[in-house]
Amino acid sequence: MDYNKEEFEPVNHSRFDNQIVMISYLSTLVTTFIIPIILWVMKKDEDPETGQALADVLNFSISYTIYLVAASISMIILVGFVLAPLVSLLVIIFSIVGAVKSYNGERYTAPLTIKFIK
Repeated sequence: MDYNKEEFEPVNHSRFDNQIVMISYLSTLVTTFIIPIILWVMKKDEDPETGQALADVLNFSISYTIYLVAASISMIILVGFVLAPLVSLLVIIFSIVGAVKSYNGERYTAPLTIKFIK
């Protein structure tokens, strides 16, 4: 069977990279920073732009993990009972916004993200 090469669309690497960043944002909802760090280590040297986008996701996940731990500790003084659900809600919202923007090829950095990795 002879296939015409023009029938098949070439792989669009930038769309694939957008999907990797999107998966990284969505994985923060389940694994905090474990999958983002694995994806960043695998992709950081292949494409600098994708590596920087994955570094932003990793910075986001580390920052908000620290915020959640601090909010949990502050439950001792009762403030954490308000802060912990609020931070959790922000993680969900910013992860979804980041996933949608990265899928569309836009760069997104969540508010209050500390730059650990540059």
